[in-house]
Amino acid sequence: MLGLLLVGCGSVKSTTDSTESASVSTSSASELTANEVLILGDISKKPTQKIERYQPLANYLANRLEDVGIKKATVKIAPDLETMETWIESGEVDLYFDSPYPVIVVSTKTGATPILRRWKKGVAEYNSIIFTRNDSDIETIADLQGKQIALESNISTSGYMLPLAYLKEAGLILVEQSLDIEESLDNKSLQVNEVGFIFSGDEDNTVELILTDKVDAGAVDSGTFAELPDDVKSSMKVILETEFVARHIVLASPRLPTEQINAIEALLLDMDKSPEGETTLESFEDTVKFDDFPVEQSIERLKELYDLTF
Repeated sequence: MLGLLLVGCGSVKSTTDSTESASVSTSSASELTANEVLILGDISKKPTQKIERYQPLANYLANRLEDVGIKKATVKIAPDLETMETWIESGEVDLYFDSPYPVIVVSTKTGATPILRRWKKGVAEYNSIIFTRNDSDIETIADLQGKQIALESNISTSGYMLPLAYLKEAGLILVEQSLDIEESLDNKSLQVNEVGFIFSGDEDNTVELILTDKVDAGAVDSGTFAELPDDVKSSMKVILETEFVARHIVLASPRLPTEQINAIEALLLDMDKSPEGETTLESFEDTVKFDDFPVEQSIERLKELYDLTF
């Protein structure tokens, strides 16, 4: 597990090896224009797995959007956030589903519009838990001065943006460090108000780093913390819980026509009201529903938190 610790985390709609088309089309692919093909996107190192999870939703939408000119739906998986930004901006992806931080990054850089909230795995919203060991003398985030914290990756909402923003709001200075897995981090070089941080790669690694005394504290999402084994959880203490944010957000490309965005929103909002829609949602990573949360207010706060990460 600790070996993963050094992870840092025609038509313009061309297809690639990580793209799969829905089997719903009234014309051959070569005859379709950009606005007739709806492309759903996500970021993953396992594109085949993601495509399998997204394709039923793509099919569902393609079957019901012919009135607004959509005749085919495909799935395209990016290897990283930078690629997704390029695809959204160029129109190679129309709908992008992700947690708030990467969504805000992409929206800010491309002009894409957040339109709905997704209840991924039945969860509407979540937050970050910053915690340490019970035997630690750390009681508040102010006590992290001169200490080290493990964060998940630099595109994580709960494992990066939220804890980073709260630490910076508290006046602490974050200094990225590297970690030799054979040794604990060296905190001797940290100055007053500085907190050293490393990227663990995932939540399990974060917990393991704390348990093995490699770092002083860590941050994971509330769901992950709640599901820790009782013996592990009882050995930890929470020093901060952040505010809650949307679990997932649907982002629409600026190149997607308004008429199509409106039709897609209506379909997504009604999916949980029919047996076929519910079945499709379940196959889409156990999504319960999409809802029209207070987008403008939520996005403004997320942008404030995003700005604090710089």
